Amino acid sequence: MENSKAGRGRRYIDPGVHRRFDRRNTVFHRRAVYTGFDSYGPSHFDPADPELLELAEARASWTLHDNYPGAFRDSIIGDRKLVNSRPPFRFEFTSSEKASGNIKAVAKRFGASLVGLTRIDGSWLYSRERSGAPVMLPPEAAWAVVMAVEMDRECISRSPALSAAAESGRGYSRMAALAGAVGEYLRLLGYYARSCGNDTALSIPMAVDAGLGIMGRNGLLLTREYGPRVRLCKVLTDLELVQSSNDYPEPEDICSGCTLCAEACEADALSTDDGPSWKVLTGSNNPGVLRWPFDPEKCFDFWLQIGRDCSNCIAACPAVSRFANLQD
Repeated sequence: MENSKAGRGRRYIDPGVHRRFDRRNTVFHRRAVYTGFDSYGPSHFDPADPELLELAEARASWTLHDNYPGAFRDSIIGDRKLVNSRPPFRFEFTSSEKASGNIKAVAKRFGASLVGLTRIDGSWLYSRERSGAPVMLPPEAAWAVVMAVEMDRECISRSPALSAAAESGRGYSRMAALAGAVGEYLRLLGYYARSCGNDTALSIPMAVDAGLGIMGRNGLLLTREYGPRVRLCKVLTDLELVQSSNDYPEPEDICSGCTLCAEACEADALSTDDGPSWKVLTGSNNPGVLRWPFDPEKCFDFWLQIGRDCSNCIAACPAVSRFANLQD
């Protein structure tokens, strides 16, 4: 399939092996022991430690993500209606091009750093959520608005310090506000809209299909503007949109010959192989996907060891300069 079309990510799957991923197989569910920022236990808690300032900031950074009820939903919040408490009507855009331009502009104003649009490829929907509930969408919900939120370069560069963990949390809170607001905007206009963070569907292949980047050696989305320094969210809708193009090079053009992320990974969880493969390392890997192998168990064990999340592979990635050099 041409790179400019929806479903570019499908060329990286083996349809005879690949199946929709069960979210219960993610390392966060399979190792349901992480409570976050566990390096400060009662045995060595020191109220005079200045790092407690960063710890408080890191924990506070998740506040919106963890407590905003409108972040991840598919119905209008409360009894809000657009006009005089009337039932929602359906605003009629004059064309799918006008609708696409509008939703991109609105998403940017709500805080999106990057926005792409794509027809939903059902391969990327989870088969089941962490609760075990099957993932199902209305058949008319055929489009995804995929959005990226930039994380601060300087903060991420300090990984695995708590100040980097705080920026990760801020990224999640910003994406919760963004997905919630964009979804509510569409619902108020009478359209179906399911606001999603990491739930419902795999964000990275959807972002690839929406033209936002490629999946790199570190298993993350690589963008021209920010490299992997983004958080992703999406809104699934029945509003007819226009497919975004993907004019990115192939992942091998950026990541082959560069192993900086793998060298920076203190958990030894990333591959130094020259090219992607079909290897499956753990139960958290979905078979039938061509990618650089990644061991999330090793990564997660390192998080448990240091009591916080780690962004070393993000901080070390030179994708922005490699994209620029390739264009030159």
